Amino acid sequence: MIGKNYRFFRALLSPVFYLVQAYSNIDIHYESDIGPGLLILHSSGGIVISGNARIGKNLTLSGGNIIGLNKNSTSTEFRIGDGCYLGANACVIGPLVLGNKANVGACACVVKSFLDDNLILAGVPAKVLVNEIDE
Repeated sequence: MIGKNYRFFRALLSPVFYLVQAYSNIDIHYESDIGPGLLILHSSGGIVISGNARIGKNLTLSGGNIIGLNKNSTSTEFRIGDGCYLGANACVIGPLVLGNKANVGACACVVKSFLDDNLILAGVPAKVLVNEIDE
């Protein structure tokens, strides 16, 4: 019932949302699609997640992370796979596709797609450091 009428309820509840956002320092757009198991380790650094993001299960954010869409992009395909980890202050700027179990290093900026699984990405712009993560 609330799903289709959310924009109307959102207008009524927006003062509460703004208080929660100011207290938690987290801004997750209501249209983003996030799978179960989202873990935010240090929210005081701030978290921003775009409404275009389609995120798989078990994403771990360590703080200061931005998951957003480039304002000049024409595509809206913006997916992050299952079991991904974003280090401190790491940014993912789409549109892009990130494979499963991708580990993004601290202060890295991912601006292009990495379709393979089990990658370690680091740098600005992010590049592959390791192709296979030992489990």
